[in-house]
Amino acid sequence: MTSFIDKKYINLCSSKLERFAWKKQNLANCRCPICGDSRKNKSKARGFFYEKQNNFFYRCFNCGFGANIYNFLKEVYPSLCKEYALEQFKSGKTNNVEKTEMIFSKPKFKPKHNLLKPLLCVKDAPDNHIVRQFVEMRKIPKKYWDVLYFTDDFGSYMQLVYPDVTRMVPEPRLVIPFFNKKDEVVAVQGRSLTMQGEANARQTARYITVKADKSIDRLWYGMWRANPKKVVYVVEGPIDSLFVPNTVAMVGAGAIEKIPDRFKDTEMVFCLDNEPRNPHIVNYVEKLIEMGKSVCIWPDSLTEKDINDMIYRMSASEIKKMIDKNTFSGLEAKLRFNQWRKV
Repeated sequence: MTSFIDKKYINLCSSKLERFAWKKQNLANCRCPICGDSRKNKSKARGFFYEKQNNFFYRCFNCGFGANIYNFLKEVYPSLCKEYALEQFKSGKTNNVEKTEMIFSKPKFKPKHNLLKPLLCVKDAPDNHIVRQFVEMRKIPKKYWDVLYFTDDFGSYMQLVYPDVTRMVPEPRLVIPFFNKKDEVVAVQGRSLTMQGEANARQTARYITVKADKSIDRLWYGMWRANPKKVVYVVEGPIDSLFVPNTVAMVGAGAIEKIPDRFKDTEMVFCLDNEPRNPHIVNYVEKLIEMGKSVCIWPDSLTEKDINDMIYRMSASEIKKMIDKNTFSGLEAKLRFNQWRKV
């Protein structure tokens, strides 16, 4: 009942909220009436109404204002606030109004909970949902479905993660969160969804990465999941890292210039994509060899571009064996590299 009343009063004041829209049944978005949102960009909308434990709350990711609906109305629409309190009283929820006012006058949000709240977790998606069909088509192991998410409007979600990012056309995407050692979300990567066959999905795939924590120079996916006391395999894409045990992904090959302190004394094997005709990949592999790193030089018989392509015809253990068999360093790596490269 509380949720119903909250939503009713959100709708009652929605006509006075700029760019107000329900994104989902339990998530609405608008320009913040407290701070006015961006003065330079009138398209920015960084105020959100969201449901938690059968109550709705408001949060602005520009000014930081947060409150339950009672306090929101009290601050913005006092006349509606009185009506809201009366209706809550009639429903027997007067204590709830008082308590939530006291508790949420200065709310504290953990980044992990805050940034994942508007998303649908893949493990909770129904069988016929597009994201569920996508992860099954890509053969992503079920044990990782609880750390993968979905949004039907990645453009709005990007602004929730980092308010100053350029707005994009709304589109559904798989959302891959990056966590720090405190299990907080520091960045997200959105992967476009295509269900027109595996080959076409691979050709049209596109990734967009947004940092919530701009102090992080380079992103490494799965870093805190990997055991630094064992061999750590390094690939280019987060999805590729979900198949071979103890694998991490570096976002942007430029990350090779600075290895995280966590892996300072770790044996690492770099497995860049199998693209011998791509000058950027070829240059990165060559640089790794010059740095004295161990690299996987894929065999000439391999036609697939990356591990997720390989998983369609090989098991994860077979892929790992192939990587170990074709890992080289030093002079041998240079000889194998010169045979592999096609540019």
